[in-house]
Amino acid sequence: MAERRRDGDEGRGAARLLAGARERVRVARAELALPERLRLGERDRIAVSAMLTALVRSVEDELRSALASVFAVPGREPLHAALTSASVAIAGPVLDAAPDFPEASLLSLLLRRAEEHRMQRAVGGEGGLLLQLAGDRDDAIAGEAMAIRIVQSGRLDPFQEPRLAREELPAETMHGLVWTIAAALRRYMAREHRLPGGEADEAIAAAAAAFLAEYDEGRGPDPAALRLARRLDAGGRLTDQMLERAAADGALPLLLAGLAVRTSLDPRAAWEILSDPQRRGPVLLLRAADVARDQAASILLRLAARDPEAAAPLLDQFDTTDPGEARRLLRLWQLDPAYRAAVARLSEAA
Repeated sequence: MAERRRDGDEGRGAARLLAGARERVRVARAELALPERLRLGERDRIAVSAMLTALVRSVEDELRSALASVFAVPGREPLHAALTSASVAIAGPVLDAAPDFPEASLLSLLLRRAEEHRMQRAVGGEGGLLLQLAGDRDDAIAGEAMAIRIVQSGRLDPFQEPRLAREELPAETMHGLVWTIAAALRRYMAREHRLPGGEADEAIAAAAAAFLAEYDEGRGPDPAALRLARRLDAGGRLTDQMLERAAADGALPLLLAGLAVRTSLDPRAAWEILSDPQRRGPVLLLRAADVARDQAASILLRLAARDPEAAAPLLDQFDTTDPGEARRLLRLWQLDPAYRAAVARLSEAA
């Protein structure tokens, strides 16, 4: 009997080893198949991974704290100790093994934050535009600019590397993240502590629901930047020069908000277009926003800073793109994000 068990354990161990080796080859093949323009640089890869880890741990810690108070009862001492231990990883290892995590909307936000940080590094940190607007004689404009600055102050870690603040996540993205982390905690509690599913589900659902009830996506940089852009537009101050200055200062939320106001989009849609890996998106967005050629050239150069030689072809595209055609092409982005996502999925399957 012991010999048979040992043979079985060895067989499962060999199978796991084989699966791991094949998984490595599969991932390597996928990375090699990516065109160069779609590959993340090493710095971006590290930044995105670090931001995701910190974000997951931030949400997980709150859920674990709530669960720890529930299981601070006789008979659950090991579970309580694990939930309150900073050295016990719970959700992270489970999510690392999940093939579809992070989901697309969260990954897009992480990539955008990494790009924004790159733009700010290029100008030596946050430029003076928001500081100038925070001292504006228009109290409404000054207030919104100051709100962005306050949000921005919490978007760097102690080593001046980028953070993705929880408030930056749209409500639906945060809901998905919270329930995914909750499911990872459930798996750990069931497997490692033999907690019955019903008991785990009730406690986890209550903790997640309480967390989400307190969540307010309106405290992120995008809503504040959109309010500021609308105030500037109402006063006739959302000029091409203002957009150019936002790009030059690395003030990506304000640049996106300004372009969004001019094109009747939301900032997330503006980013989706601006980050087009085929590089036609920025041209269409600037054309649809009626940005003049000189300012468009400056913005395109800032966006193509990783590959300055790409700026000239983009400007050629800008010169040959009709503004009316650009606006027609962007109509899809004025519709519901869920509809856009469905269109994209079906296009990929075709």
